[in-house]
Amino acid sequence: MKHYHFEEMEAHDTGERIQRVVAGERLTVLRQTIRAGVDMYNPHSHPNEQMTIVLEGTARFACGGKEVILGPGGVVVFPPNQEHSTRNAGDGPLVLEEIFTPGVGKLNELAPGD
Repeated sequence: MKHYHFEEMEAHDTGERIQRVVAGERLTVLRQTIRAGVDMYNPHSHPNEQMTIVLEGTARFACGGKEVILGPGGVVVFPPNQEHSTRNAGDGPLVLEEIFTPGVGKLNELAPGD
């Protein structure tokens, strides 16, 4: 068993967002904060199924020609290989918890070692 606390983990700051990652054998959990005022519209797709939970702030999600705006407690599920995007639609930081399966190798490189 491994255990972590997001607030105690190393933060990877890209300027637009702050990321913390936990890697399991078959999934990746990403907690990220998208800063206020950052217009990070990044349509993309990947072979992983993705579930995103809004922890703080307001998010605008787009996928498959549909858009939804969600606040804390809102959850979206993006199917594999379907283009989608996330934007900070509020005035403050947007904090998201994102779960990917299978895990994302590039993100897993940011996870703490054993």
